[in-house]
Amino acid sequence: MFEIDRVKFGAFVSELRKEKGITQKELAEKLCISDKAISKWETGNSIPDVSLFVPLAEILGVSTTELLECRRIEQPEAMNKEQTDNLVKKVIEISEDRYTYKSKKNIVIYLICAFLSVVGMFCLYLLQKDVALLQTIDITPVYMVAAFAIGFGAYFWIFIKEKLPAYYDENEISVYVDGILHLNMPGVVFNNNNWPHIVEVLRCWSIFGMIFFPFVYLPLMAELKEYGIIAQLTLVLGAVLGGLFIPVYVIARKYQYGDKKPMKTIKKKSNWICIVIILVIVLSSLGFTGNLGTISSATKIMYFSNAGRDHWSAEYQYLDGYMQRNLWMEEDDVLKISIETIEGEIDLTIKDSEGNVIFSEKSLETKEFQVVVSGKITIRIDGDKHEGSFSLE
Repeated sequence: MFEIDRVKFGAFVSELRKEKGITQKELAEKLCISDKAISKWETGNSIPDVSLFVPLAEILGVSTTELLECRRIEQPEAMNKEQTDNLVKKVIEISEDRYTYKSKKNIVIYLICAFLSVVGMFCLYLLQKDVALLQTIDITPVYMVAAFAIGFGAYFWIFIKEKLPAYYDENEISVYVDGILHLNMPGVVFNNNNWPHIVEVLRCWSIFGMIFFPFVYLPLMAELKEYGIIAQLTLVLGAVLGGLFIPVYVIARKYQYGDKKPMKTIKKKSNWICIVIILVIVLSSLGFTGNLGTISSATKIMYFSNAGRDHWSAEYQYLDGYMQRNLWMEEDDVLKISIETIEGEIDLTIKDSEGNVIFSEKSLETKEFQVVVSGKITIRIDGDKHEGSFSLE
């Protein structure tokens, strides 16, 4: 090993700094770093990044060779091949030591997030047995996204390259392949201007998938579970694809030219592309679910519903307000209606496609009956602090 003696290096820097009459804070300001970093150097807890050796040597009035050797060289000394090799190896050790330190830090962050994710999934599994609301929601996608994020998170936090090879800066390359990561984004140039920002986005996404996705998925599915698999796919694809590739695309385009060439036009185009993609996702979802959607202006507590093109049922502890939904029935079909009232009042109104009232009754008690309907019908439920259930099929 050709490491620098950290204690010796720290003492040497401290001596030079004091000779120059510079405080740790002043030295830190000159190097654009924190004074805590200077303190760590001088106490032997760490050494500078290799990129700081030249400006540090200039400020302290010594050569980089003297910094690496941790001693003053009074007269120029001719260095033989062995001494030169040793000096180069010290520089390599500094670079590798910094990489290892950063990797350890990233490993700790990843392990904490992965642990919290596993604990959270286990708690969710236990809660599903006791919480009625969770029993009505398919939480398998939560486990899948968490596992996906934990797997890719290991790569994003530990193994991903934080700097691209030089040829990415010399050429316009829109494809990056390394291990499990395959990025192919037409219109995006990968280089060392935008790559650090892309890495940060990938890491943030993995944390979202590991820890925060359930807090988004569960409340939305509680409201959208009547749409079943369509709502699940929309949420999962939105989180996995939209939450990953759209931010990566925007960030990559924003920073691909760094500070050398502000690309206002590119930023505007990126914003419009993101808006179009989001609209496509939303409109696609509405295309599947819009005609089946329930219009609602009601307060609902412990509300569980099952609905489709030709049926609609729900049970709840509290319903106050109205809900309206369209159903598509066969010609002269029989709509079987079942109402259960435990407390409060409930009104039912059925209209045909032209808006004519087919059936209307207020303050329905527990009751089962049938109504003959045809084609598209509109059903409106009005609840007044109602507890119970209804079924139309």
